[in-house]
Amino acid sequence: MTKEEILKKTFLINDLFWIGLAVSVCAGSIKLGLGSWQQPHAGFMPFLSALILGTLALIDLLRGLINQWKDERLDLEIWGNINWPKLWLTIAILFIYVILFSTLGFILGTILLLLFLFRLMEPRPFGQVIFAALITTGLFYLVFKIGLESQLPRGVLGF
Repeated sequence: MTKEEILKKTFLINDLFWIGLAVSVCAGSIKLGLGSWQQPHAGFMPFLSALILGTLALIDLLRGLINQWKDERLDLEIWGNINWPKLWLTIAILFIYVILFSTLGFILGTILLLLFLFRLMEPRPFGQVIFAALITTGLFYLVFKIGLESQLPRGVLGF
């Protein structure tokens, strides 16, 4: 079996796995009850998410069958240029953010997260990084706290 045949089989199995997962989540969601757009029940969001996942996997499967996965070599080449230490550091800091979110609060935790991410991804002058982190956090606060009236953790500083 050539590398190309193995690659085709891998992508086929991958797409079928995601379609199968989507179908099983949809079935479980229906058992929970979907409700309506105005009054969704517990199964509504998982059903909608699984429907989107299944649709995307089906599109990818059909695209692959039509094109015989010709462009997939490009996808593999993309993975060769990844800065793995930076990726793992980003994942670690996101876990730390989740763990400390309630303690630090939304505003302080998000500012610190964005400072780190903006500085790590593409080093910029620190003034620009601070400005971007403050503006982004402020916009998120306006959307979630003021606009959507979400409950956000206040944290150790009380805001």
